[in-house]
Formats: sequence, C-alpha cells, structure tokens
Amino acid sequence: MHPPLGTDVEYRPLPSSANGAYSSSHYNSGRLESPWMRKLSRRQWIAVLAASLILFALASHTVLPTRTSHVKEFEQVPFEDSRDPLDLPDTPRPVDDTPVVHVNPGSSKYYEAVLNGPPTAKFRGNPHNLRNDTRYLTSWINAGFTNDVLNIGNIVYLARMTDRIPVLPPLDSYIGHWSTPRPLSSVFDLARLSEALGFPVLEWSQVKDPESTEIDVLGCWNIWQVANLDAIAPREARNPRELYLDMSYTTAPANVKLIPGYVHDSHSSFWSLAPLAFHDMRAKALAQPEVQTSPAPQTGVSVPPDEQMLCYDYLFYTCVDEPFEYDNDVYPTWDVVLKHLHWTKEVERIGNEFLRKLLGVPDYEDTPPHITIHARHGDFQNWCPDADRQGCFTSMEAYSTRIAEIQQELMERKGINVTRVIMTSDEQDESWWDRVREMGWLRIDHEKENTIIEYGEWYPVLIDAYIQSASLGFIGTDRSTFSIVAKRRVKDWHDGAVRMVKWGTPDADNH
Repeated sequence: MHPPLGTDVEYRPLPSSANGAYSSSHYNSGRLESPWMRKLSRRQWIAVLAASLILFALASHTVLPTRTSHVKEFEQVPFEDSRDPLDLPDTPRPVDDTPVVHVNPGSSKYYEAVLNGPPTAKFRGNPHNLRNDTRYLTSWINAGFTNDVLNIGNIVYLARMTDRIPVLPPLDSYIGHWSTPRPLSSVFDLARLSEALGFPVLEWSQVKDPESTEIDVLGCWNIWQVANLDAIAPREARNPRELYLDMSYTTAPANVKLIPGYVHDSHSSFWSLAPLAFHDMRAKALAQPEVQTSPAPQTGVSVPPDEQMLCYDYLFYTCVDEPFEYDNDVYPTWDVVLKHLHWTKEVERIGNEFLRKLLGVPDYEDTPPHITIHARHGDFQNWCPDADRQGCFTSMEAYSTRIAEIQQELMERKGINVTRVIMTSDEQDESWWDRVREMGWLRIDHEKENTIIEYGEWYPVLIDAYIQSASLGFIGTDRSTFSIVAKRRVKDWHDGAVRMVKWGTPDADNH
C-alpha cells in the first residue's frame, strides 16, 4: 500500500451533531506602485482595502479589541495524521540526509524586477541577489503535504498584505515519512501563480545557490512560542538547515496570539503579524520587555528580525477572522492565492496517464468525467472505538447516497451523466477494498503500479491529489484537510459538485 494521503496533524473546532458524530462548522516598503495593483479583481481589491484599513489603524496606534469569543468554541481535536512527531514542539525532527532535488523554476517577466540575477552563494553578502529597493517575506513549512500547501498560501497572502515579495522554502512535507526535499516549483506552477497574482512568487533556490554550503545568519520572528502556550521553542523545521541558514529568533509580542491565555489554540491573525513588517511598528515591538532575541545556534550571533527578508517561523496557524477558517465559505487565502496554485505540466501529465489507464480510455478518446471519493481512515481510527472501527467510518451505502446526489446535480446543472467512480483512501484492510470493488468503484493500487519505483516517493500522494482535483464530482471526509483542498479545487476549477461525509458513528452521515 502507498503512504497515507495528505498526512498532517492539526487541530480545529469539533462541534457535535445531535447523534454525537463528528461534524464541521460550517506600509511603506520603498516601492510605491506595484504591478499587481493594476490587475486586481473587484473581490481582490476588497481584500486589499480591508487589509489597508486595518494596517492604517494599527499604524495610528489604534488598539483593536481583543477577540475572546472563540474560547469556549475550540478544543484540541484530530486533524490528519496523529503520528506526526512534530506536533510536539520539543520533539526533535529527524534529519533526512538525502540530497535535495533541484529543478529550474522557470522564467517570468517579473523575476528580473525583484532579483539582481542568478542565485548567489550567500543570500546577503558580496555579491548577493536581493535588490536594495525590494523587500521580501519568508517562512518555513513543517507538517503534512496538504497543511504545508495551506501554509504556503498564508505566506503568499501575508506577503501581499505587506507589499513584499514571497520567498518560498523547499517542499519537505511528511507523506507517511519525512520526504526528500524538492522545490515547490516541481509540483506547482509558480510562474502561473505569479501571473495570476500580478507579482513574482520566488523560491529560495532563486535567491541562494542550492549547492552552496556557506552559512547565513537570518533574524526571524518566533510566533509559535507565543501563540502556542505549550511550546518551549520556535517551531522546528528542516528548511533552514537545507538552506544553510543559522536562525536567530526573536519572540513576538504577546498580542500576536489570537485568543489570549487560551491553551487549546495556536492561532494568530494576519492583522497582528502584518505590523511587524513596518519599521515603526517593528521598533515598538522590539522595545517591549517580553520580546527577547536568542543567538543563532551555529554562529552564536544574535540579530533582530531582518527588515529586508522579513521572516516568521511558522504561519500555518494564521487566519483572517477565526481559527481553522479554511473550511469556511469565506477563506481569503484560498480566494486570493491558493485557487491559482495549479499543478505543473509534469504532474498533470503523469496524473492523467494514471487516470486514463484506470478508466481504460483509448488513446483516441478524451478523458471522461468521473467522481472521486477520498475516504480518510488511517490515523482517524485513533478516535474510533476499538470494538467497532469500521462502524465509525462512513458506510458504502452512505457513499452511494452521496454519489447519487452528485450524479443528479451534475445532470441537472450540466446535462452530464457521470458513471465512473474512483475511490482513494489510506485504508489498509483488503476486505474493505473488496467491498469497494463490489460497489463497482475503481481503485489506484500504487503498489501494483510500482509508482514509487517509477516516479519517486512523492507521486502516490501527488497522483491521488491530481485525480481528485481533476474530478467533476468529489466526496471527501469531514475534517480532513486533504479532502477540503480537493473539494475546493473541484468546485473552483471545474464548477463541480462536491459533498463531505461525516463520520464517528454508524449513522453519522444520515441526512
């Protein structure tokens, strides 16, 4: 069997349904005019205007009211793979000595305007590749694949708010094991994202030579230790080690924590983090007595957070309005950034080959529409009774009901009869898969297809995610970020029909 899909560990609110089942609740950077300002849609202008108004209030020393209404609503709950050792901040992360895979991220008319030229041995030095008239923003990823993608969206969104150029780290997510790092541009089309946003989205490999072993010291804000009351250090990540960066962390001011004093949530708002990008507000933060800078571990040098290469240790737990908003109807990071983050042509090619082979499509025919199910079981079984594990998960009959709903919707809205159904899951029980076959649904067997041997460790996850995103109908598992992102892709990329099934009791998805 292939590694678990979209393996992540995160927490989000757990409202209970009547039957007790799990259910989901519903600036001055020196660059006065940016090219993306002329390309914004009406909805994007609204988002930027809202950010500008709040930043203006902060710059004018207006104290925003503290949000406390979430305190009784949020508690620690399962969210993706509980085996992720890094959810505990004091647990060391294993170091993968496998060489980083490097690819050319492509060219864009925008890159020349924000970099001096090719990557240099040190990101700051003589020579260096950062332009003196440009400011940048970076952060690190440290979770499963899907949560790292959501984190990337937050990095780019915050960069846009603060009129900075995002510089993204290598992709080294947990995909059933800690993966070999690879450039984000080997999975996602960053040139296309840059075109959609109207400003360049960079990778560290464009700033600092990936082959360089020269050490740079970088000052960075430590958000994690302030927002997560159990944390004893900044959020651990492999990215700085991969980039030969020696990190000197400065604890952020206490007001970056969204819910003051609440131990069961680790969120900050974009509005509390954005002021740290501006000189005057940064100076005020550094003057606070609780804000302390720690020396970089290798060089022993202590430096404040960098003003040109603004750095935050971890941005997954960042929101506009409320914690875990990525499943809400209004999710600005998706609307502004992530819906434009498409697969590379290579991922599309390999994914489509698997899809066409699975569907038995001749070379001379177009790929027919299909419905994909994502049944998240693996780590979710930790929240199921031992005596009735399968009864805890959605039944085949419930899936059949959801399939019929999607088929009816697609027929009514688009006049398309979709009959092909593909099941994707991390389920290891072959008797469960036997029932899938009895239902007439298809399965991608990565072990049988030798996917890892043929394409590498990343492709079982990427192929499943691609096939889900290529669906005209999608059924996901409630509370799984892997499902949530697939649902959004199907809905926004194809105007598809989507459903999420509940789980926790045998009748959880009755409706």
